[in-house]
Parts: sequence; C-alpha cells; structure tokens
Amino acid sequence: MVINNKNMLIEKLTGIHSSKKSYYVELKKKVSELSKRNIQLEIINQLAKNMGINMSYQEIIENIMPKLQTLVYFNILSLYVVMKGDLIKRIVFFTGNSHKISESYLQFSQLEKSSKNDSETDAALWYVLHEKKPLLHNNLSSKGCSFPEDIKFIKQGITSKILIPLLVNEEVIGVLEAASRKPFSENDQLFLQQVADQLAVCLENVRLYNEVWQHKQEWEITFSAVTDLLLFINLNYEIQRVNKAAIDFFTLKEKEILGKKCYHLLYGRESKCNPCLADQVLRSKKTAYLQNRTRYNRVLDIFAYPAYMENEEPYGVTYYAKDVTSIVDSIKFVSLGEMSAGVAHELNSPLTAIVGDSQLLLRETPPDSPHYQLIKDIQLCGVRCQRIIQNLLTFSRQDELTFEEINLNQVVEKALNLAAYQIEKSKINLVKNLDESPLMILGNAQGLEQIIINLLLNAKDAIEQKQLIDGEQEKGEIIISTRIKPDKFVAVDIADNGCGIDQKKISQIFNPFYTSKKVGKGTGLGLSVSLGTAQSHGGFIDVESVPGKGSIFSLILPIKKYNPDKESENPGEKD
Repeated sequence: MVINNKNMLIEKLTGIHSSKKSYYVELKKKVSELSKRNIQLEIINQLAKNMGINMSYQEIIENIMPKLQTLVYFNILSLYVVMKGDLIKRIVFFTGNSHKISESYLQFSQLEKSSKNDSETDAALWYVLHEKKPLLHNNLSSKGCSFPEDIKFIKQGITSKILIPLLVNEEVIGVLEAASRKPFSENDQLFLQQVADQLAVCLENVRLYNEVWQHKQEWEITFSAVTDLLLFINLNYEIQRVNKAAIDFFTLKEKEILGKKCYHLLYGRESKCNPCLADQVLRSKKTAYLQNRTRYNRVLDIFAYPAYMENEEPYGVTYYAKDVTSIVDSIKFVSLGEMSAGVAHELNSPLTAIVGDSQLLLRETPPDSPHYQLIKDIQLCGVRCQRIIQNLLTFSRQDELTFEEINLNQVVEKALNLAAYQIEKSKINLVKNLDESPLMILGNAQGLEQIIINLLLNAKDAIEQKQLIDGEQEKGEIIISTRIKPDKFVAVDIADNGCGIDQKKISQIFNPFYTSKKVGKGTGLGLSVSLGTAQSHGGFIDVESVPGKGSIFSLILPIKKYNPDKESENPGEKD
C-alpha cells in the first residue's frame, strides 16, 4: 500500500502526532533523546572497559565521576562498600572547584542500632542495605525529612538524594548514593541504576581479585617459608611449582626449572626412573618415601604425596625433599673412622716389628752388600705404611693434638725445609712471601706443618700433571705467602699454575679416600686429614681454582693467644 498522505508518512516514520508546523521540533527532541541514550550506553560500556580489577575504590570513583557528570547533575557522590566483618567503607566525592575525596568507615551493627533508635545518622543507608531497594527523595526539607541524616544535606542546600543498592546474586555488596541541589528525573534514576549494576559487577571482580591475590600471596609466603625442597610435578613428570629452597638447591632460576622433567633435573636421566616414585604414589594413592643421591652429589630424603581432583582424577605429585647429605656422610664417616682406627691399631704392631727389625738388619749389613738395598726398601715402605696409619688415626680422631703458642711463619719455614727439595727437584720455582710481623696463634706445630707440606706437594703434583697432559713447557711455579686478615684471622696461601680443579669436583676433594692421582700416588686421605686438623684449630681450608690455570689453597686460622687459666681457649680440648 502506498501512503499518499504526507502527515501519515511522517507519523509512521517518527511516531510523532504533529502538524506540519511542529513535527520538526518534535523530531529534533526525539533525536536528542536517542542521542542521550546512546551516550548513556557508551558511558556504561566505557565503565566496563576502564575499571580494572586491580583498581582501588577511590580510583573507581575518580574514573566514573567525569562521565556521570555529563548526563546527571549532582553535587555529592558517595560509594559505600560492604567489607569483611562489621565494616562498611565510605568514599565521598564533593563536586565544585575543590573536587575533594574523603574516606571513612562505618560499622554495620551501628547502622542497625541507629535505624532502630531513629536518632542517629545513616538510617537511609541501613534501609537500602536491609530492604535491597532503591530510595529516591526529591523534596528534602527540615520540616519533613524522612531520615535524620537528611539534615546535614539540607544545611548544604541539598534537596534531592538517591540511593541504589549494588546487588550481586541477590546480595548487597555496596550502595551508590548521589545528592543534588536539583531534583532527579526518572531517566536519571534509570541511568544511575544501570551504572550501579555495572559498578556492582566491577566491585565484585575487584573483591574476588583481591581475595585470590591475597590467598596467592599467603600460599607463596607459606610455600617459600619451608626450608626443605618442595616440588609439584604434573602427570607428564614436568615440574610446575618450586619453592625458594628448591631454587637455591638447584642453583637455577625458577624459569629454568619449571617445565623440566623431574628425572632429568634430579638425576640427569633422559627417561623416567624405573621404578618411578610418582607412578607409585598415583597408583597406590598413598605417600611413598625414597632416599637417593642426586646428580648434584647430594643425598635427598624424598616424600611423595599424590594430588587428585574433586572427581578423584589424578592431578600430580608433590615432592617434599630434605637434604640429608651431611647426616648420611657423618654416619658413613663415623663408621669409616671406627673401621680405620681398628685397622690402624691392628697394623701398628706388625709394622713396628718390620721397621725395627729392618733397622737392625741395616746396621749389621754393609752398604755394598746386595741385600742392603732390599732391606732399605723394606724399612722405607714400613715407615710409609706407618705414616698412612698415622693419617688414619688422625682421621678417626684417635690422636689428640696438644696446642701451644706458635709463630705461623716459623711453621711455614720448617715445612718448606722439608718439602723444598722435592719441589725444586721437579724444576718448579718456589716463591716465598711471608708477612714481616710474627703471626702468633694457638696451635699444634706438627699438625700445621703436615697441612702445609700436603698442600705444597699437591701443588707440585698439579703442575706435573698439567705438564704431562698438555706437554706445555711453561715454567711451573708455587707461591707460598702468609697474611693477616682484618677479621682476626691469619692465612697461609699456596698458589700454583697447575692443572686446576673442576668446580663440580671441589666439593669432593675433602672426602676421605677421594683422589685424582694414579694408583700408588696417593691415598686420598691428605686433604681430609688436613681439613680435620684445620677445623680442630677452629679454622678451615678455602679453595679457588680455574681448570687449566691453577689453584689457590688457603689455610685460614683464628688468632688466639694461650691462656693457662682458661682451658676453653685451647681448641684441641673441645672435643
């Protein structure tokens, strides 16, 4: 059907009943309302986009203020947020030149009390919180105010106020309040209701985000506070979470650990362990235990705990691991020490007879006799065996060291007199750089001499090994020096330009019977016994080494003076 009547056509298109003279005015008004509605929708959309989950409540108010003022006139905007417990947080924005924001707290129980007494303030707020309904008053006056707190608004010239609850799942999480010197229209109320709905969603997101973040922080603090290793492993044997103790243990960054296979990180394997501890606990749904030595030469007590989803589906395994290397090694060393002491005592008697008888035979045998050298070899080997036994006894702490006040420089000189010949015989340059002042300490001269001789001979062997392997003609050099450390310690430094030590092996060189020398060249007790002697003096041995460049071994001892009235000053009597 063709519409011939122009007025009917305009009415169909615009919905406006008007004459030819006034339809343009009506049409303009309709377009203005539609534009205003579009702006409102745009503001709601911007609110949803701009309010981040990590924003504070004050930032939320500051964010919505300029947008709201373009469509709704108000002088005061307040946001009430229901907090945990009994508190309600109030953020108030005052318009005008100052644009002032204030914050305060109310008590929920106090609101309830004031509403019942009807003599305190904020009874309107209690009404909206309790009834979960909006409240609009456009004619506030001192004569007919509905709520006592309206008086404070009236004194500021406020004649209208509107309170809208912020609802999430039928629960009030806050209230939006606007107060104005002009009345609010129905469109204002409708628009503020839409703003409140969007604001409720944003506040709930902020609350949930803060709760998750707080729980995450609390869990991470608890997780990191555990001094033993914690690892969470998924069903693909990949490490998903570790605590700080695990990061320190593996000496890797967290991002370098996450995603690695547990069997590769712990044991350096390319395939899963057989049997697999993770498979065992997931299959049995029970905690399992394993003690094993890792690729880092550390012994771990590992407790594995299965993790399941709510539907009983397997989720992963938590490893709780404790580094028990020192405990295991101490048990091993105690047993080794007891065995060494027993063996040493059993061998001492026959060796004494062998050395004594060989010395008697040497006295009776002329040097040109064909048997003289054989007897001499028997006597030298017997003496060497006695030294090994002496080291075993020292290692097992069966020998007691006597302490006295000594000059460390003199100890070094005496050790050099005993070892210099062997070093110079190997065409190694020996440099001596001793401190000019006497380094007086409380110690056992013989024990310290043995440490220094052992370190000097080890330096000689390192230089010879480098020359043998690399075939280099570089002149070997050993520098021995003494110094005073500022923290009441003295040190003997023995530096060489030998083969050096791999960083992974430095932690092993002080273990009993560990040696890198060929069979017959060393017993592996030298550094272990030296460290024990240094520790009995209250000191230690420090090592710095670069493979292919050389090493520096430092014997560091405390400066202590002899006091006969205080037995505790003698470190040899502590054990």
